[in-house]
Amino acid sequence: MKTQYPILMLFLIVLLNSCSSAKIISDIDQGTDFNLYKTYVWSAVEDPMNTDYPQFDNSLNRKRWKSAIDQAMQQQGYKPVDSQGDLEVDFHLQFEHNVVPQHNHQDEMGDQYSGIGATSVYQYDRGTVTIHLVDLKQKQIVWQGIATRVVDIGLLEKAENNIPKAVEKLFNKLEAHKKNP
Repeated sequence: MKTQYPILMLFLIVLLNSCSSAKIISDIDQGTDFNLYKTYVWSAVEDPMNTDYPQFDNSLNRKRWKSAIDQAMQQQGYKPVDSQGDLEVDFHLQFEHNVVPQHNHQDEMGDQYSGIGATSVYQYDRGTVTIHLVDLKQKQIVWQGIATRVVDIGLLEKAENNIPKAVEKLFNKLEAHKKNP
């Protein structure tokens, strides 16, 4: 069935393009008035580094994440303080290895078909950052932003630029929520 081959290729192109950039989502407590918050502190609790992915989760990249989040918070009008802040900020890095089976079926003419045939796998790693803003009086998360994307070793050279871009996109979502509750 020659018509399946172009459909499969189109699906793979869409899949690969969707994996090439970060997926950005955020969630907000709809009853929150962010105008009441003026200051923020960093959470005293920090996740341990993921030793399975030291190339991505290390002190240098954590410093970049924290710096980018600090900058975004201040651009939103929040002032950092050492204690007694209105909001507490934290972030979490997660990585997972994914395996997707790919069924390769061809007849002697090279046509694709379904049925029994060779199976290979496509493997990739996905990284996720989650940022929380916690109302310290209520001890409740009032906003969370999540960015996820396929990661590979080639991203390391771009981390200094990509991390602030991801944080900016996340905080743009916060700004949009605040304007359109």
